[in-house]
Amino acid sequence: MRKPDLPIFEIEQPLLETLTTQKRLVLTAPTGSGKSTQVPQMLLDGGLLRGGQVTVLQPRRLPTRMLAAWVAQARDVRLGGEVGYQMRLDNVTSPATRICYVTEGVLLRRMLADPDLTGLTAIVFHEFHERHLYGDITLARALQIQESTRPDLIILVMSATLDVATVQKYLHPCAVLSSQGRTYPVAIEYLSKPAGNTPVWELAVKELQRLVREHPQGDALIFMPGAYEITRTVQAARDTLGQQFVVFPLHGELPPVDQDAAVARYDRLKIVVATNVAETSLTIDGVRLVIDSGLARILRHDPY
Repeated sequence: MRKPDLPIFEIEQPLLETLTTQKRLVLTAPTGSGKSTQVPQMLLDGGLLRGGQVTVLQPRRLPTRMLAAWVAQARDVRLGGEVGYQMRLDNVTSPATRICYVTEGVLLRRMLADPDLTGLTAIVFHEFHERHLYGDITLARALQIQESTRPDLIILVMSATLDVATVQKYLHPCAVLSSQGRTYPVAIEYLSKPAGNTPVWELAVKELQRLVREHPQGDALIFMPGAYEITRTVQAARDTLGQQFVVFPLHGELPPVDQDAAVARYDRLKIVVATNVAETSLTIDGVRLVIDSGLARILRHDPY
């Protein structure tokens, strides 16, 4: 299997050598470096799993399924065989699964049912900077299991924007590796005046019209806070831009076939309107223009 040209392979050998002797590792690598898809494969192909399974924790449902599908396709295997995924009410795994992408609650329930994590050799905590309650509890429990009954258990925490010092202190003793990735020139522009009462989807499509005239090469990605704003933006873009573009929504409530359509390649220029799931969890090939509404829905606790 030919390896893709990704920055993460620059640290493949140090990663394998480190995990041979040290069972705790913090890995930082920029978005697009390939860590989501390649690190689990490195563990499998490098022989570190010893017949067991690597479980990759994802904070969101959408990338859980899509990353598993991508890795299965890259390895030319059936999804649910060597590579699978599991989330609430959706289990696409088998006894042969060696790389398994799961949402955070799935592994926590497995820890409760099987405290020794039988058959599990490595746990990868992905996008750990998002710091969800389930992820924190699962990491704490994984450390307890490693320190008691499973000293052979590999624990790998990775992210693009991680507070390394804090996590390193919590995991001590542990190793730290970093992939520098690749940088490209980026031009950043802002609206010249406040948006006022204009709907955010109208502003986005207006700017998109201007940008595609100035930069006709490459696809476009528009960030919106939720499904409603995404639907309005998609409709406005389709009504305004015409047949030379294909426009797709991308968010967790869509059926899998529609999610896959958004990340596929097309002969025409593609516009994807997504939530912030496409900021770090997924990398969409071919994008050259990004329009960010600056809005996101964030869960908060109100004690009153």
